[in-house]
Amino acid sequence: MQKNQHKTLARTLSFIGYSSPGEYGLYWDANGTMPWKEFYWALQEDTELRFVREATLRELSLLGIYLPFSIDGNLIRIGSGVALPRYEAAEKVPERLYFGIKPKNLVRAQEFGLQPAGRPFIPVCATRDLALRIARRREPEPVLIEISARHALESGTIFLTAGPELYLVESVSRDFLIIPRIRENLAEKLAARRLKPAPKPVSPTPGTFIVQPHHVQSTSVAADDSMQHGKKGKAGWKKESRKVRRKRDI
Repeated sequence: MQKNQHKTLARTLSFIGYSSPGEYGLYWDANGTMPWKEFYWALQEDTELRFVREATLRELSLLGIYLPFSIDGNLIRIGSGVALPRYEAAEKVPERLYFGIKPKNLVRAQEFGLQPAGRPFIPVCATRDLALRIARRREPEPVLIEISARHALESGTIFLTAGPELYLVESVSRDFLIIPRIRENLAEKLAARRLKPAPKPVSPTPGTFIVQPHHVQSTSVAADDSMQHGKKGKAGWKKESRKVRRKRDI
Protein backbone atom coordinates (compact mmCIF):
# COMPACT_ATOMS: atom_id res chain seq x y z
CA MET A 1 0.00 0.00 0.00
CA GLN A 2 1.41 3.39 -1.03
CA LYS A 3 1.69 6.29 1.38
CA ASN A 4 -1.19 8.18 -0.24
CA GLN A 5 -3.37 5.11 0.23
CA HIS A 6 -2.29 4.93 3.88
CA LYS A 7 -3.34 8.53 4.38
CA THR A 8 -6.70 7.95 2.69
CA LEU A 9 -7.31 4.92 4.90
CA ALA A 10 -6.38 6.90 8.02
CA ARG A 11 -8.85 9.66 7.11
CA THR A 12 -11.59 7.08 6.55
CA LEU A 13 -10.93 5.35 9.87
CA SER A 14 -10.80 8.72 11.64
CA PHE A 15 -14.17 9.70 10.21
CA ILE A 16 -15.82 6.41 11.24
CA GLY A 17 -14.23 6.13 14.65
CA TYR A 18 -13.94 9.74 15.78
CA SER A 19 -15.64 12.36 13.61
CA SER A 20 -19.01 10.60 13.10
CA PRO A 21 -19.10 7.35 15.09
CA GLY A 22 -22.82 7.74 15.81
CA GLU A 23 -23.62 7.26 12.12
CA TYR A 24 -22.15 3.78 12.44
CA GLY A 25 -23.76 2.95 15.78
CA LEU A 26 -20.52 3.55 17.70
CA TYR A 27 -19.83 5.61 20.79
CA TRP A 28 -16.98 6.32 23.20
CA ASP A 29 -16.94 5.61 26.92
CA ALA A 30 -16.18 8.45 29.34
CA ASN A 31 -12.56 7.27 29.73
CA GLY A 32 -11.93 7.72 26.01
CA THR A 33 -12.06 4.06 25.02
CA MET A 34 -14.15 1.86 22.77
CA PRO A 35 -13.97 -1.94 22.39
CA TRP A 36 -11.86 -2.78 19.36
CA LYS A 37 -14.28 -5.54 18.35
CA GLU A 38 -17.18 -3.07 18.02
CA PHE A 39 -15.12 -0.80 15.78
CA TYR A 40 -13.99 -3.85 13.79
CA TRP A 41 -17.58 -5.11 13.34
CA ALA A 42 -18.62 -1.71 12.01
CA LEU A 43 -15.77 -1.82 9.47
CA GLN A 44 -16.89 -5.26 8.29
CA GLU A 45 -20.05 -3.70 6.87
CA ASP A 46 -17.92 -2.04 4.18
CA THR A 47 -16.38 -4.59 1.81
CA GLU A 48 -13.44 -2.25 1.11
CA LEU A 49 -12.53 -2.06 4.82
CA ARG A 50 -12.75 -5.72 5.78
CA PHE A 51 -8.99 -6.09 5.52
CA VAL A 52 -8.41 -3.71 8.44
CA ARG A 53 -6.96 -5.40 11.51
CA GLU A 54 -5.26 -4.25 14.71
CA ALA A 55 -1.94 -4.54 12.89
CA THR A 56 -3.23 -2.06 10.30
CA LEU A 57 -3.64 0.66 12.93
CA ARG A 58 -0.20 -0.11 14.35
CA GLU A 59 1.29 0.09 10.86
CA LEU A 60 -0.23 3.54 10.31
CA SER A 61 1.24 4.68 13.61
CA LEU A 62 4.72 3.35 12.71
CA LEU A 63 4.53 5.19 9.40
CA GLY A 64 3.86 8.44 11.26
CA ILE A 65 0.36 8.83 9.78
CA TYR A 66 -2.01 10.59 12.14
CA LEU A 67 -4.96 8.81 13.77
CA PRO A 68 -6.92 10.32 16.67
CA PHE A 69 -6.91 6.93 18.41
CA SER A 70 -4.68 3.89 18.75
CA ILE A 71 -4.84 0.24 19.78
CA ASP A 72 -4.60 -0.38 23.53
CA GLY A 73 -5.03 -4.06 24.27
CA ASN A 74 -8.56 -5.05 23.30
CA LEU A 75 -9.62 -1.39 23.14
CA ILE A 76 -9.02 1.61 20.94
CA ARG A 77 -8.13 4.69 22.94
CA ILE A 78 -8.36 8.36 22.01
CA GLY A 79 -4.91 9.90 21.76
CA SER A 80 -3.37 12.33 24.19
CA GLY A 81 -4.47 15.88 23.50
CA VAL A 82 -7.49 14.79 21.46
CA ALA A 83 -10.81 16.07 22.77
CA LEU A 84 -13.20 13.48 24.17
CA PRO A 85 -16.62 13.37 22.51
CA ARG A 86 -19.34 14.83 24.74
CA TYR A 87 -22.83 13.42 24.75
CA GLU A 88 -25.41 15.93 25.92
CA ALA A 89 -28.74 15.03 27.51
CA ALA A 90 -31.49 15.10 24.89
CA GLU A 91 -34.33 17.53 25.52
CA LYS A 92 -36.47 15.85 22.86
CA VAL A 93 -36.52 12.33 21.52
CA PRO A 94 -38.57 10.60 18.81
CA GLU A 95 -41.87 8.98 19.76
CA ARG A 96 -40.23 5.59 19.21
CA LEU A 97 -36.68 4.38 19.57
CA TYR A 98 -35.47 0.91 18.60
CA PHE A 99 -33.12 -1.70 19.96
CA GLY A 100 -32.18 -5.12 18.57
CA ILE A 101 -31.78 -7.95 21.07
CA LYS A 102 -30.77 -11.59 20.98
CA PRO A 103 -33.80 -13.92 21.17
CA LYS A 104 -32.32 -15.72 24.18
CA ASN A 105 -32.28 -12.41 26.11
CA LEU A 106 -35.88 -11.56 25.32
CA VAL A 107 -37.39 -13.11 28.43
CA ARG A 108 -35.01 -11.21 30.68
CA ALA A 109 -35.84 -7.95 28.91
CA GLN A 110 -39.55 -8.56 29.49
CA GLU A 111 -38.91 -9.19 33.16
CA PHE A 112 -36.30 -6.52 33.97
CA GLY A 113 -36.27 -4.13 31.01
CA LEU A 114 -33.14 -3.25 29.05
CA GLN A 115 -29.87 -3.35 30.97
CA PRO A 116 -26.34 -2.63 29.69
CA ALA A 117 -23.97 -5.53 29.12
CA GLY A 118 -20.26 -4.83 29.43
CA ARG A 119 -20.53 -1.07 28.81
CA PRO A 120 -22.18 1.77 30.77
CA PHE A 121 -24.82 2.62 28.15
CA ILE A 122 -27.26 0.96 25.77
CA PRO A 123 -27.24 2.36 22.21
CA VAL A 124 -30.83 2.88 21.02
CA CYS A 125 -31.73 4.18 17.58
CA ALA A 126 -34.18 6.50 15.90
CA THR A 127 -34.50 4.15 12.91
CA ARG A 128 -35.13 0.45 12.57
CA ASP A 129 -32.34 0.10 10.02
CA LEU A 130 -29.60 1.38 12.32
CA ALA A 131 -30.88 -0.71 15.25
CA LEU A 132 -30.80 -3.85 13.09
CA ARG A 133 -27.34 -3.00 11.73
CA ILE A 134 -25.94 -2.78 15.26
CA ALA A 135 -27.75 -5.90 16.48
CA ARG A 136 -26.70 -8.05 13.51
CA ARG A 137 -23.07 -7.53 14.40
CA ARG A 138 -23.70 -9.91 17.31
CA GLU A 139 -26.83 -11.85 16.32
CA PRO A 140 -27.89 -12.96 12.80
CA GLU A 141 -31.63 -12.78 13.60
CA PRO A 142 -32.21 -10.20 16.34
CA VAL A 143 -35.56 -9.28 17.86
CA LEU A 144 -36.42 -5.63 17.25
CA ILE A 145 -37.89 -3.97 20.34
CA GLU A 146 -39.65 -0.61 20.27
CA ILE A 147 -39.20 1.86 23.10
CA SER A 148 -41.85 4.37 24.03
CA ALA A 149 -39.13 7.00 24.26
CA ARG A 150 -41.15 10.15 24.94
CA HIS A 151 -43.05 8.51 27.78
CA ALA A 152 -39.76 7.27 29.20
CA LEU A 153 -38.23 10.76 28.93
CA GLU A 154 -41.23 12.32 30.65
CA SER A 155 -40.89 9.73 33.42
CA GLY A 156 -37.29 10.72 34.13
CA THR A 157 -35.25 8.44 31.85
CA ILE A 158 -32.21 10.33 30.53
CA PHE A 159 -31.23 9.89 26.89
CA LEU A 160 -27.88 11.19 25.65
CA THR A 161 -27.48 12.28 22.05
CA ALA A 162 -24.64 10.35 20.40
CA GLY A 163 -25.44 11.03 16.74
CA PRO A 164 -28.20 12.04 14.33
CA GLU A 165 -30.00 8.71 14.90
CA LEU A 166 -28.21 7.32 17.97
CA TYR A 167 -29.02 7.81 21.66
CA LEU A 168 -27.45 6.36 24.79
CA VAL A 169 -29.40 5.31 27.86
CA GLU A 170 -28.33 3.64 31.11
CA SER A 171 -31.42 1.42 31.27
CA VAL A 172 -35.02 1.26 30.09
CA SER A 173 -37.85 0.01 32.30
CA ARG A 174 -39.93 -2.82 30.92
CA ASP A 175 -42.96 -0.50 31.20
CA PHE A 176 -41.69 1.38 28.12
CA LEU A 177 -40.90 -1.64 25.95
CA ILE A 178 -43.15 -2.64 23.07
CA ILE A 179 -42.55 -6.17 21.80
CA PRO A 180 -44.34 -7.65 18.75
CA ARG A 181 -46.95 -10.29 19.55
CA ILE A 182 -45.13 -12.98 17.60
CA ARG A 183 -42.07 -12.32 19.67
CA GLU A 184 -44.07 -12.53 22.87
CA ASN A 185 -45.02 -16.07 21.86
CA LEU A 186 -41.35 -16.78 21.26
CA ALA A 187 -40.56 -15.38 24.70
CA GLU A 188 -43.08 -17.73 26.29
CA LYS A 189 -41.41 -20.70 24.58
CA LEU A 190 -37.98 -19.57 25.75
CA ALA A 191 -39.27 -19.08 29.28
CA ALA A 192 -40.87 -22.54 29.29
CA ARG A 193 -37.62 -24.05 28.02
CA ARG A 194 -35.66 -22.28 30.75
CA LEU A 195 -38.03 -23.46 33.49
CA LYS A 196 -38.45 -27.00 32.14
CA PRO A 197 -37.68 -29.50 34.97
CA ALA A 198 -34.90 -32.01 34.57
CA PRO A 199 -36.11 -35.42 33.30
CA LYS A 200 -36.79 -38.04 35.98
CA PRO A 201 -34.71 -41.22 35.97
CA VAL A 202 -36.39 -44.04 34.04
CA SER A 203 -37.40 -47.06 36.11
CA PRO A 204 -36.21 -50.44 34.75
CA THR A 205 -38.84 -52.51 32.99
CA PRO A 206 -39.63 -56.04 34.29
CA GLY A 207 -37.02 -58.59 33.28
CA THR A 208 -34.18 -56.08 32.86
CA PHE A 209 -31.06 -55.76 34.95
CA ILE A 210 -29.12 -52.51 35.42
CA VAL A 211 -25.42 -52.97 36.12
CA GLN A 212 -24.25 -50.96 39.13
CA PRO A 213 -20.63 -50.12 40.05
CA HIS A 214 -20.65 -52.54 42.99
CA HIS A 215 -21.65 -55.38 40.66
CA VAL A 216 -18.56 -54.83 38.55
CA GLN A 217 -16.38 -54.50 41.64
CA SER A 218 -17.64 -57.72 43.22
CA THR A 219 -17.18 -59.59 39.95
CA SER A 220 -13.58 -58.45 39.66
CA VAL A 221 -12.89 -59.41 43.29
CA ALA A 222 -14.32 -62.85 42.72
CA ALA A 223 -12.20 -63.26 39.63
CA ASP A 224 -9.09 -62.28 41.59
CA ASP A 225 -9.90 -64.81 44.33
CA SER A 226 -10.42 -67.53 41.73
CA MET A 227 -7.05 -66.80 40.18
CA GLN A 228 -5.37 -66.90 43.56
CA HIS A 229 -6.95 -70.27 44.37
CA GLY A 230 -5.94 -71.60 41.00
CA LYS A 231 -2.35 -70.57 41.53
CA LYS A 232 -2.28 -72.25 44.95
CA GLY A 233 -3.76 -75.49 43.55
CA LYS A 234 -1.24 -75.63 40.76
CA ALA A 235 1.68 -75.06 43.16
CA GLY A 236 0.45 -77.85 45.50
CA TRP A 237 0.27 -80.40 42.70
CA LYS A 238 3.87 -79.75 41.73
CA LYS A 239 5.01 -80.10 45.33
CA GLU A 240 3.40 -83.53 45.70
CA SER A 241 5.02 -84.70 42.45
CA ARG A 242 8.46 -83.74 43.71
CA LYS A 243 7.94 -85.77 46.93
CA VAL A 244 7.07 -88.91 44.95
CA ARG A 245 10.22 -88.59 42.79
CA ARG A 246 12.46 -88.28 45.88
CA LYS A 247 11.02 -91.49 47.39
CA ARG A 248 11.76 -93.37 44.18
CA ASP A 249 15.36 -92.14 44.15
CA ILE A 250 15.85 -93.38 47.69
